[in-house]
Amino acid sequence: MRKITVKLNEKDYFDFLLESNEHENTVEEQITEIIQYYVLIRRRRVKLKIIPKETLDSHL
Repeated sequence: MRKITVKLNEKDYFDFLLESNEHENTVEEQITEIIQYYVLIRRRRVKLKIIPKETLDSHL
């Protein structure tokens, strides 16, 4: 497991804290969710690039 450190100014931190609280998460949980979402989206993009794209000719 890796540790990530993020520096935020106070206003940004409190804005993010507010957002986290609205989702009933801690700041750490919210950051983890964001990273997991990003990784999921990236993996799906890579998977879509690997799958051959169908063409109209293949259905004729």
